[in-house]
Amino acid sequence: MENVSELPGMNDENLALFWDNNEPEHFEGWQKTDVKFIRPPKKLIQLRLDPRDARIIDRESKRSGIDRAQLIRSWVKEKIVDLDNH
Repeated sequence: MENVSELPGMNDENLALFWDNNEPEHFEGWQKTDVKFIRPPKKLIQLRLDPRDARIIDRESKRSGIDRAQLIRSWVKEKIVDLDNH
C-alpha cells in the first residue's frame, strides 16, 4: 500500500488519468469524509449599457467562448486588481 504523499507531482491531465486508473482506498491514510464547498456570497449588480456596448460584449463573448456575465465579471475584476495595486 502506497502513501499518497509519496506520489510525484502531476498536472491536472495526468492527475485525472491517475485517478481514473486508481482507487483512493488503495492508499495508506485514505479516509472517507464529507467535504462541503462553500462559495462566497456574490452581490447582484444590474447595469444599463448602450446597445453598441452590449453588441461589443456579445461579440467578444462569442469570440472567446466565455459566457457574457463571466466575461464582464473578469473585466471588472481585472480593473479592480489594477486599482487595488496602485
